[in-house]
Amino acid sequence: MFEAVRAEALKLRRHRATWLMVWIFPIAFTAIVIIQILRDMFGQVIEAPITSAAWLAESAKIWSFPLDGGGRFIIAGFAALVFGGEYGWNTWKLIIPARERWQLISAKWIVSSAFILLAFAAADLIAISGSSLRGPLGGIGIPDGVTIGSLVNVHASSAGHAVVPILYTIAWAALFAVLTTSVLATVVLSFGMVLSEQLLLAGAPLAHDIAPSLTSMLLQVLPFYHMVNLIAWAKGAGLTLPLGTSESLTTTWATSLAIVVIWIGAIGATTLLRFSRQDLN
Repeated sequence: MFEAVRAEALKLRRHRATWLMVWIFPIAFTAIVIIQILRDMFGQVIEAPITSAAWLAESAKIWSFPLDGGGRFIIAGFAALVFGGEYGWNTWKLIIPARERWQLISAKWIVSSAFILLAFAAADLIAISGSSLRGPLGGIGIPDGVTIGSLVNVHASSAGHAVVPILYTIAWAALFAVLTTSVLATVVLSFGMVLSEQLLLAGAPLAHDIAPSLTSMLLQVLPFYHMVNLIAWAKGAGLTLPLGTSESLTTTWATSLAIVVIWIGAIGATTLLRFSRQDLN
């Protein structure tokens, strides 16, 4: 299994899609930090002081990217190329004889997730390092009230909230890739999955008026509401979804997390089952 992961990492680390959709984040943050430092050194811009709490929240904003639609679109697009690209290039038949099929899919899950998390972590560290350099140069540095403990707590919490949306998005993209064997179809379906969360929540009150019991049951069993609820909790408070004049749906963070994790496991198992029975010759 280690060799399968290593081979996948070697293949993807220099792939064009990885540079354009993953490594672009630390590269972009490096450019931003350089511009900010040059402005501090040679510019005349006067920036207002910022509180430690506000600075901590601002410094961890890179981890909000996987929570938003645009960020999840990029993650889904990258996963679509990772999983669906083998069908487009017709390379599955070349690598399957050397590995068990479950190892190949698992390696793609591990490497794609790890690369995305590593890219965000690198961008985060670059931004923090830039702030530590900006203070002596006259820019907004790290405020005096920020301690190492508070910095670690805020950034670790923000990173933790981003993990499940990343894994969830990759899991769906992998399933769509195996079912459709097409990068384009995987991208379209993955984007549709992200959009469907908002459309489903918008249409839930109307559906509840027509079939209240069925709507309530589906909202609680399917992962879409729970994924949005987890993202809402990550931003500060859970989602209360109005279903009628006197009825609403609200769920704890732990309940939504458990349901989404179960769905990730079910989606992954379905992907493995389909891939293990697929004719790739």
